[in-house]
Amino acid sequence: MSTLSAGAQGPEVKILQRDLSFLGYNTGIDGDFGNGTESSVTQFQTDQGLEADGVAGPNTWTALDNSVPQGIDISHHNGNINWDNRSPHLQFVYCKASQGSTFTDPMFQTYIAGLKQRQIINGAYHFLTFQDSAESQADNFLNCGLDFSAPGTLPPALDIEEQVPDSLNPFILHSRAACIQLISDWLQLVTDRTGRTPVIYTYKSFWSEYLGNPTQFGNYPLWIASYQVNPPGLPPGWDDYTIWQYFGAQDDASQTDQNLVKGGIAALKKLALMDGGV
Repeated sequence: MSTLSAGAQGPEVKILQRDLSFLGYNTGIDGDFGNGTESSVTQFQTDQGLEADGVAGPNTWTALDNSVPQGIDISHHNGNINWDNRSPHLQFVYCKASQGSTFTDPMFQTYIAGLKQRQIINGAYHFLTFQDSAESQADNFLNCGLDFSAPGTLPPALDIEEQVPDSLNPFILHSRAACIQLISDWLQLVTDRTGRTPVIYTYKSFWSEYLGNPTQFGNYPLWIASYQVNPPGLPPGWDDYTIWQYFGAQDDASQTDQNLVKGGIAALKKLALMDGGV
């Protein structure tokens, strides 16, 4: 990791600023290490009992990484990834495993093998297709072969969002109750077969406009997509989120989706069965 000080610029400065902003320090997120960022670093160091020199060195980065675990989510659209060239602050990765009842991501096994080799916390997600049965989709997802009981493995995740192509979306509006039941059935099937409580990935506009804001899923950890500086608003039924996807790959073709875990490194380890989590 780089030691950053006043005048530095670039993506790692943005990570620094994002971490500080998330923790409540007043700094912009523009990739420019100016006076405001230096002041925030100094205050963070003071609060952590570190040398307050305004320079983000190894000790400061360790404290930040422990406070704001950063991760990404990927699919075959991201192509080949050289994990050795990824940010040193990358602590977890969710990989797409499947979609609907038949599609399996052709890069999933390659991604997982690379992550395990580097001992990076990893997990699998399924993109829900509302026209296929819950059982066929649960089967497709669990056939990915990931051992969800292994330490370092994130819970199964269900991606609930607009369908591709867009022509499939009216089905949800016309079959809302059935679609909500499909979600419930998939979650229960995967819970029963893995012993893990799945994570729900979604965003407020979809949850409201297409599903009508069902409130019965609040006992599942929430992975919320919300591309903004301020903490995300929550769909009805949840009091808090577990993972925040704060940046989307579609905003910059050279990037991947960026995520953080709320609650620091202890929360991430618990989520990944590394600290007695379930």
